[in-house]
Amino acid sequence: MPEVVRRVRPTPSDAYLGNPHKGCCTFQHFNGDEFFPGTTWSESGPVEFPAPIEKPIRTGYLPSTVSYCRWFWRLMEPEQGKRDFTVIDKALETCAQRGQTLAVRLMAFGSARQPQVPDWYQRKYPMENKKIKSAEQPVPIHDAPAYLEHWGGFVREFARRYDGNPLLESIDVTYIGPWGEGAGTCSAAQCKRFAELWRKAFKVTPRLCMIGGDQMQAGLSTGAGWRMDCYGDLKAPGSPEVRRDLSWNHHFEGYPREISACGATDAWKTAPVHFETCWVPMYWYQHGFDLDFILQQGLKFHGTYFMPKYTRLPDEWLPKLAAFCRTLGYRFVYRGMVVESPIKPRAAFRFQTWIENMGVAPLYRKYDFALRFRQGDREEIVTLKSQDPRKWLPGDVWIDEQVKLPAGFKRGWVHFAAGLVDPKTKQAKVRFAVKEQFSDGWVDLNGIEVL
Repeated sequence: MPEVVRRVRPTPSDAYLGNPHKGCCTFQHFNGDEFFPGTTWSESGPVEFPAPIEKPIRTGYLPSTVSYCRWFWRLMEPEQGKRDFTVIDKALETCAQRGQTLAVRLMAFGSARQPQVPDWYQRKYPMENKKIKSAEQPVPIHDAPAYLEHWGGFVREFARRYDGNPLLESIDVTYIGPWGEGAGTCSAAQCKRFAELWRKAFKVTPRLCMIGGDQMQAGLSTGAGWRMDCYGDLKAPGSPEVRRDLSWNHHFEGYPREISACGATDAWKTAPVHFETCWVPMYWYQHGFDLDFILQQGLKFHGTYFMPKYTRLPDEWLPKLAAFCRTLGYRFVYRGMVVESPIKPRAAFRFQTWIENMGVAPLYRKYDFALRFRQGDREEIVTLKSQDPRKWLPGDVWIDEQVKLPAGFKRGWVHFAAGLVDPKTKQAKVRFAVKEQFSDGWVDLNGIEVL
């Protein structure tokens, strides 16, 4: 009998997929919580965790699979050596209930009117007065061995407990200035020590260093991704000396320069990029910011996460922000498959598939590309070991290899499907942007005939 070529070409979809490890984040809150009022927010992470709610997505925001939260050191180590990570445990539990993972920043201290390093540290270890953003405050000496030992020890203990937890999305590499955002003095040598501390402590969970200078260069050298904390800054108010469209701002002078100078241009290929908004999008809207330019810059930087501080988003901008978040990170379209049918039982057959990553970044977590075969009550899942979806950069992926039909399938029709599965559970966790998809996340590839 002559061989028949069987082709399947699924229909692309623009729908929101609810995929993990990408897109819009909530901030200091979880899906369904009430917004921060107006254009305000808090730097202190949640300490109360309300019960799950029935409607997880609030009107005026975008769907989210990542909650970004940050907590101060003194909350979890008020006495030296007595650490309490209860808030982290409860936050992870809440994320599991709300369909999210938890991205974390640990902060040694905040600005003048916010929590500082723990009292026990201030009493015993080197401090200095610094003027930061017009206010003077006592801060730890960043180059002091004690700071590396004690702040670093707290970070190592966090990693010992949580590194590799599937609900822990990422960890920020933070040690300079209020909130760890770099407004302070730290030698290049000490930056390298801190970056290496994070690398050794977090062997699985992705690390994100802060943009700019020695802090960024040290983090990148250890394989970390990076984050910016003032995404969208176009400095609308200007100044008396310079008209507002020519004022210094992060997007025109800060970010492109630092990314180039620090060698971060291609870092996105192996580690995530996170955008925290400067102010909030409603502030941009009220001050006439150029949203199209801001979003274009985000795609150019190959971002994975967009964190707008969990305030209500402008209704007029929701479609553009939703499209932006669909494109952030990865977005896999299953373009087509070709097999030769029929085949003999337990025979190998040539499997050809075209997948296109329509996003701007890869998938940084480990998932397996697998085929699921079904006939009657029998089911077998075959993992294509040659494929690593973490290497599926934006553009085309072509798979052409021999796949052996598992034993036990009889003559007749065998249904099969493709999926990106959790290596342990073999459940399809990452959805393709196509319509021909089962409710459990597997893409319908029709089937193959066995003679």
